[in-house]
Amino acid sequence: MRKLSILLIFIFASSLVFAQNQRFIYEYSFKMDSLHKENVEKEIMNLDITKEGSNFYSSLLITRDSLFKAEIEKGKVSQSIVFDMRKIKRAKVNFRVSKTYPNLETIYHTSLNASNVALKENQKINWTILPETKTIEGFKVQKATTTFGGRNWIAWFTNDIQIQDGPYKFCGLPGLILNIGDEEGDHVFNLVGSKKLNDEPLLMDSKMKEIFLTNEKFNQLWNEYKKDPAKNIKIIHSSSEMSETIFSDVNGNPLTKQDLIRRKEQIAAETLKKSNNFIERGLYK
Repeated sequence: MRKLSILLIFIFASSLVFAQNQRFIYEYSFKMDSLHKENVEKEIMNLDITKEGSNFYSSLLITRDSLFKAEIEKGKVSQSIVFDMRKIKRAKVNFRVSKTYPNLETIYHTSLNASNVALKENQKINWTILPETKTIEGFKVQKATTTFGGRNWIAWFTNDIQIQDGPYKFCGLPGLILNIGDEEGDHVFNLVGSKKLNDEPLLMDSKMKEIFLTNEKFNQLWNEYKKDPAKNIKIIHSSSEMSETIFSDVNGNPLTKQDLIRRKEQIAAETLKKSNNFIERGLYK
């Protein structure tokens, strides 16, 4: 039944030669810990298509934005929003990728050490289109391969949806990419649905202030963060004028500056230990 409903959605989508104001929904499967590849994480991702370009991001960010928007419309961001945010499932994927049409300029957006940063993709993806075809959810798809981000990728695209786009930074094929994964199976994107963007909420992040970095500068800052993940907190709370007790935990217990720094370092150490298998190996080396 699920496959049938998805197929009907796909048939509707395929009737649009250039699908504007369309959301394509992908399931992203990824293995972030190279030492424990049996642990597979999954996230539902949206690829929102408009005539200006596309935006690829975790669908959970829409829920977060809806809450913020509701608070903003009330004319305030109340203390209750902090509590409500704890109820929202956190996105596992903290990056967003935007592309502009028709030149397919691609920008990678993420956060690093409490700053929003952006990196322009300067390398065009070079595809090898192969004669091999198969069917995915009723669509005839064709095979294409490329090397990108230190990985070899296999993509399946369809000419029935003539959008030269796809998940993450992947684009430039004659049709929409329905499935793409690296040869090792560490990162796989698979299309699972589609809908028209009528009154659907859109992501607010495109309006956020960002710092544009080169890949080299990003990698430098990434390695600095790994060495001292609490550096920003130390700088912010180094003022002697601030109270020694500055926060409280979820149970209302007071937290000192040092407590906050230690927690930041512990959480970062645990996360970094399990996050060592990024899509683009060169960015996070």
